[in-house]
Amino acid sequence: MGMEPKIRYNGYTNKWDDVCLNDIVSTAGIKNRENLPLVSFSITNDQGFVPQDDKFENGGTMRDANKSMYYIVSPKTFAYNPARINVGSIGYYDLEKDVIISSLYVVFKTDQEKCDDYYFLQWFKSDKFKRLIEQYQEGGVRLYFFYDKLCKCHVHIPSKEEQHKISSYFRVLDFKLQASAKKLESLKKLKSASLVAMFPQNGESKPKVRFKGFEGEWSTNNLGSIFAERIESNENGEMLSVTMNNGIIRSSDNGRFDNSNSDKSKYKVVKIGDIAYNSMRMWQGASGVSQYEGIVSPAYTVVTPSVDVDTDFFGYLFKTDDVIRLFKLNSQGLTSDNWNLKYPAFSRICVSYPESKEEQQAIATFFRSLDRKIALETARLEKLKQIKLACLDKMFV
Repeated sequence: MGMEPKIRYNGYTNKWDDVCLNDIVSTAGIKNRENLPLVSFSITNDQGFVPQDDKFENGGTMRDANKSMYYIVSPKTFAYNPARINVGSIGYYDLEKDVIISSLYVVFKTDQEKCDDYYFLQWFKSDKFKRLIEQYQEGGVRLYFFYDKLCKCHVHIPSKEEQHKISSYFRVLDFKLQASAKKLESLKKLKSASLVAMFPQNGESKPKVRFKGFEGEWSTNNLGSIFAERIESNENGEMLSVTMNNGIIRSSDNGRFDNSNSDKSKYKVVKIGDIAYNSMRMWQGASGVSQYEGIVSPAYTVVTPSVDVDTDFFGYLFKTDDVIRLFKLNSQGLTSDNWNLKYPAFSRICVSYPESKEEQQAIATFFRSLDRKIALETARLEKLKQIKLACLDKMFV
């Protein structure tokens, strides 16, 4: 009996046909018996077919591998990892030249007269296919889904014309996803490069890149002469958290259960413009400038400027590799699990910074703008991912 999806293009009313995959797929795993020197690929969850790294984990290289045991993969071919297909480890190869892939993968093709391959690639990524995998997986500690099980699966499919309509939509959506992911990666790389170029490196007295109008060497001083520890405590106030990537946020926005102590009498006060850091994770960059007033756990250290400086500038300075290395060197404890950086050790650390508050502000403004762009692109990418998930659910049967 035919079925149809929740969302459908206008003009298509026929029920979708119930088809066994055995009738529309065929194995395509041909061994590389002649040991042809073809480029080797592997499968990733996000990117599908990707060129395989030249080095293996055991220290060997692709040059040492016996490629006669690899499969030759020709264009318009699917391949998946039978141990990881349930998490989307499947790819579609549509480039012009033959390549090779480990014979541990399952390699197959579809009937081109009945199938739009990009349509099926999307279906293979959907939860509907994952539920079929769960029915047919076999094994003990590790579960596998081999080709014979694939052939037992039934799928509801529309006409090839409607498949093409759906696949065209997903091609556009995937292009937007890839473009957004690429832009986000570029922005993150720009920030990483800027954190190197706009701050002195390796004992230098000034950075390589500066804004026009600012010259001269930066000052060097210990943090204790710039920041004092805020030691106020208060049991009343909004709970705040210090995160690795997003700085200080409201605990209510963290998406986690509030496991803070019911006795908050020793919780530390944080005011707008203060810098709070996780004393046991400062060597990993767990710090931020607060945009809120509230309280944090006694496990955190809170510092406030004692001289006229731009705290946002120091917030970014504390994210540079050189300064994080200093935080690591000055953290106390026998193992990394209990290293901590309390205020006395923090205060003795020497850092370089421009005396001009205007230059501090210019640098901070640049990075704030970059962070806003990163946040906007992150939100855009997440929205596109949610749209795709919804479409995979509603545009397939």
